[in-house]
Amino acid sequence: MVGLARVPVTALLGMNMFFSGVTYAATMPYASLVGVDTLGMSPGWFGAVMATGSVIGTFTAVLLGYVSDKLRDRRLLVLLTALAGMIGHGLIYLWPSQAGFTIAMAVIMPFGLACFSQTLAYVRVYYMQNRPERADFMVTALRTVFTVAWIIVPPVAGWVAAEFSIFDVYLASAISYALIAGAFAVLMGNPRAQVQTQPVVRREGASLLSTFALPMGTLAGLLGLVIIQSGTRVMSFTVPLFIVNDLSGTITHVGFFAGITAAIEAPCMLLWAWLTTKFTKETLLASAGLVMALFMLGTSLLGSVSALYWLLVLNGLGTAAMMSITISYAQDAIKGRVGLSTSLLDLIAISANLLGATGFAVLTSGGNYRFALMVAAAVAAAGAATMALGNAAKLGRLRAATVAEG
Repeated sequence: MVGLARVPVTALLGMNMFFSGVTYAATMPYASLVGVDTLGMSPGWFGAVMATGSVIGTFTAVLLGYVSDKLRDRRLLVLLTALAGMIGHGLIYLWPSQAGFTIAMAVIMPFGLACFSQTLAYVRVYYMQNRPERADFMVTALRTVFTVAWIIVPPVAGWVAAEFSIFDVYLASAISYALIAGAFAVLMGNPRAQVQTQPVVRREGASLLSTFALPMGTLAGLLGLVIIQSGTRVMSFTVPLFIVNDLSGTITHVGFFAGITAAIEAPCMLLWAWLTTKFTKETLLASAGLVMALFMLGTSLLGSVSALYWLLVLNGLGTAAMMSITISYAQDAIKGRVGLSTSLLDLIAISANLLGATGFAVLTSGGNYRFALMVAAAVAAAGAATMALGNAAKLGRLRAATVAEG
């Protein structure tokens, strides 16, 4: 046990965040290409599969978030969700069929996709208990490691998919989930790595529903994020097909699209981090929604892949804010319940995936990808407006009192 107690926790968590990035970066840019172009699913059937997974994932996220604040050891949930991800994406690789894809994405992966948020919850609690003065910094730093995977992996995955088999990207993801599970199995042998938040005691007479209570402004903000990310989800499903079918691009171009975006996203995260010391999170997230809307609208008007690359500055800038500021915004939503609050990240992503998959199925049923991108832009702009209107009093620069409290 002495050897295990000396296991570098931060190094293992950094490795986990990188491989978490691989699970997303190796598969997300190619989901619609696998389902629609390779397996022959109609856009409607593909959308229905993704939407079903989102519905199941919604209940899964809340349940896991609630349970994580009750368990004595958060590491167990990360381990179990990582194993689910390994099984889900491994199934697509081993059984490359419409049935295999449907079972994996609609039934198994709602549990596997919760691995990322459960890891973030563990990171937050671990550093709050061991290095509270560095907790926010470590969450941001480890989230940046996740972004590094998005820089490296998509171009490589695109090359592998083009030269060998597109299903190999799911093998890479399954292996990454296995490595995450292995790392947390090692951490479970280290007693110093077992952490948990102090339980929040409900007021006498308060109902269980009070556990989930949120201020109206926060609810409006979360709704705004769901709407913005619904638009970006339509975009993420549509752009790979748009590149291949409308811009005469290849699978390799799809990989470069994701990789270049991530490379721009990394330094932009530092910019947004600095801006959070000047402006409220509501202001920045609403602004990011407008940036994403501008990118989608501009993309819908393009005629070549090379022109698309010039617009990726906007995509990287907006994505950086949505992927970084959203984390702290959600984790602060329910005071004293880090696991439940972090599960809001899953709820946002899953709800957006449900709406985005449904929108994708409807908007692209006739093969008009440009129109789908235009509608996605309007949706993102509506989400930014929801965030802003629901939090009008919080827009603008940080007040002196707020800065002092932070």
